[in-house]
Amino acid sequence: MMKIDKRINKRGDITTQQIVLLIILIASFAVILFFIFRLNLGQTTEKEVCHNSVLTRGSKVLPGESVPLNCKTTYICISEDGTCEQVTSPDIKRTENKDEVFNALANEMADCWWVFGEGKINYVGEELFSKLYCSLCSQVSFDDSVGKIFPSGEIDKTEFYRYLATTNISNKDLTYLDYLVGLKNSQAIEDTLTTNQSAFGKININKQSYVVMGTISKVSVVQWAVAGAGIAVLAVVTAGAAIPVVLVVGAAGGVGGHFIGTIIDGVGGQSYLSPTIIEANSADFNSLKCESIQTLA
Repeated sequence: MMKIDKRINKRGDITTQQIVLLIILIASFAVILFFIFRLNLGQTTEKEVCHNSVLTRGSKVLPGESVPLNCKTTYICISEDGTCEQVTSPDIKRTENKDEVFNALANEMADCWWVFGEGKINYVGEELFSKLYCSLCSQVSFDDSVGKIFPSGEIDKTEFYRYLATTNISNKDLTYLDYLVGLKNSQAIEDTLTTNQSAFGKININKQSYVVMGTISKVSVVQWAVAGAGIAVLAVVTAGAAIPVVLVVGAAGGVGGHFIGTIIDGVGGQSYLSPTIIEANSADFNSLKCESIQTLA
């Protein structure tokens, strides 16, 4: 009888240890989940998923058409008071001053550039005709409270691009403008626009905007521009650019027009529309003549 009792007790001891271990694992998992939700890593994960699908499609291991891009548009709302009535369940970026608004926009542009391969990956394949394939990385809304920061209701793009040219990306010895365009400062862009009687223009905070980029199939950028209604391309003359830079200008064929975005030559021979901010569903956006949208709503 004593031997049987000892076996029973031993089994009981093992079961208790297992239960204690299970409780510890569950508690640890709950703590990890808590920090994940607190850190809001969901969007980063979606961007990584998109980035990985871009890398896979551009690897040429499989036919491009057989590898779908798994990329979604991010919906963000820039707010001074932490509220946002314009969009259902957006990612709210709380900002207290002009630089913080600029930083929120700059980070969306930098993320967009990274997600789609930084101008180093052909993720759409070869085409016989000049077409622009667009990606709507983010749709940006501005809460009414942002009017306290910009009483005019507009963000001056000249001031914003000067911020991009003088502010480093977090944890990098590289400015946003250098990362996105390959320019050390924005003066060359300003000078090119001025020479052609054009201007940077404004971002209307009372309307939604896209953070959009794209890639042009391996045909002349000029041919693509000619195919677009009401746009022109202007070469930026500067010795400081690591790669050639071209400006896309809307309205009036460049003279008296306004800045839309920049085009650079990528490593693989493709031309890329670097991430830029354009009013959603506007004449400027429509003038790009996007062949298709590479992101899901």
